[in-house]
Amino acid sequence: MPLRIPYTCTPCLRRGYSSSTAPPHPPPTGISNLSRYRQLIEIHGRDAPKYLQGLTTGDIPMQSDSLGTYSAFLNAQGKVLYDIFIYPTNRNHRWRAQIEQKNFQPPGCPPTKKGPEVDEPGFFIECDIRSADALLNHIRRYKLSSKFHSRLIPKGEWDMWAIWDDHRLLPTSLGEIGCTDTRAPNLGKRVAVFGGKNIGVEVDVEVYNVRRMLHGVPEGQNEILNGGNIAQESNMDYMGGVDFRKGCYVGQELTIRTHHTGVVRKRVLPVQLFRPEDPVPEKLTYDPNLDLAPLLPGETLNISKLEESGRSAGKFLRGVGNIGLALCRLEIMTDLENGRKREGKTVPEFKLDVEGSELRVKAFVPEWHFMGNATTSRRVPDTASEID
Repeated sequence: MPLRIPYTCTPCLRRGYSSSTAPPHPPPTGISNLSRYRQLIEIHGRDAPKYLQGLTTGDIPMQSDSLGTYSAFLNAQGKVLYDIFIYPTNRNHRWRAQIEQKNFQPPGCPPTKKGPEVDEPGFFIECDIRSADALLNHIRRYKLSSKFHSRLIPKGEWDMWAIWDDHRLLPTSLGEIGCTDTRAPNLGKRVAVFGGKNIGVEVDVEVYNVRRMLHGVPEGQNEILNGGNIAQESNMDYMGGVDFRKGCYVGQELTIRTHHTGVVRKRVLPVQLFRPEDPVPEKLTYDPNLDLAPLLPGETLNISKLEESGRSAGKFLRGVGNIGLALCRLEIMTDLENGRKREGKTVPEFKLDVEGSELRVKAFVPEWHFMGNATTSRRVPDTASEID
């Protein structure tokens, strides 16, 4: 019987994973098992590619020798429900052997109903472990007469690993179930490993989270709130999670309209927390000796200007140590105006009120936000001087 994840209420889904001790600074190379936070769903059958193509924001690989891709499921209003990775499985010999074993009919035994054949398209969908059960129900809800099987993959059968090396690119071979993690430059790669096998000296997953936050990459239900924001506000356009060339899919209208107007007023950005008596940081710097984020409650917190009250400048989503991610109003919390840097713009100071005490917070815009590419978003000029 497949593993079933119990129902979790929305406030609990948003509760932060904070620990009493901040993890060490990420090493330049590392391997981390993601199974504490991430789970896989298997979809296998002849209609699987076409079905996923109509429900997700990325272009689904139609060839069995394709590599995985970052993507998302949206609701009909264009808000992100689940951030995901989709991995084709057909080239992996372990997966093929597993399917052949399931479909094996012993001689002399009464025939039983078989599942899809091994050469029919198969995919793993990687998602937040707390939303896996809801995502599986979401997939099955729209299945209708489509021909495919779907199931949750129990922990230990296949596990997701993150692998990184700051000094070189890590390509993914065709035999692997995984992909190069292109959400930000030099983020590494992700690989599904069969049978609970350990593939190297493991770095704690919180170290992986620190590295990801330093890059400004949101992940999971704490940081990409279910049904709360459009894809662009979670940087999915910059991270390659939206292919603007593909045809119709659920939630496409608002996503495409926002892309063509170019108006995105809020984005998830990396932030640094510091005490009122500390100087304002000039550069995003992780300090494992400053364990500030665990002081924060599980719910999102409003960020406000230091000397003013009124409109919220953003929402703090999740933190580790002295850094975190926040959904920021760009023209208030950064030196951006209309998506472009404005030299000389003065950015005020901001604070979080935490159970009667105060923390300061500063947002940073990652350099890769200005890179873009043809399939994700129009490139934003580095400075106002580049504008015609």
